[in-house]
Amino acid sequence: MKANEHILVRSAQAHVLPMEQPSPAGWVYDMKVGAWTNPSKGAFMVHDPTSPRCGTKKNDLETGEDAKGQ
Repeated sequence: MKANEHILVRSAQAHVLPMEQPSPAGWVYDMKVGAWTNPSKGAFMVHDPTSPRCGTKKNDLETGEDAKGQ
C-alpha cells in the first residue's frame, strides 16, 4: 500500500467471488428454454409453488456505481 494512494483505495476490502453460482436442489437451468426447470416434475420453477423462492437482495455486493438509498 502506497502512502499517496487515495483513501478509498487504501481502505477498500477485496471480496472473493464464487467461481460458480449455486443451483437450487432438484432444479436445472435449461439454456435452450432460458428458465429453471425440474426434470422429474417437468415444471418451470416460476410456476411451481413448492420451488425455492429468492430472498432479499441484502447480500448484494456494493460496486460503487451509485449511491441511491444511502
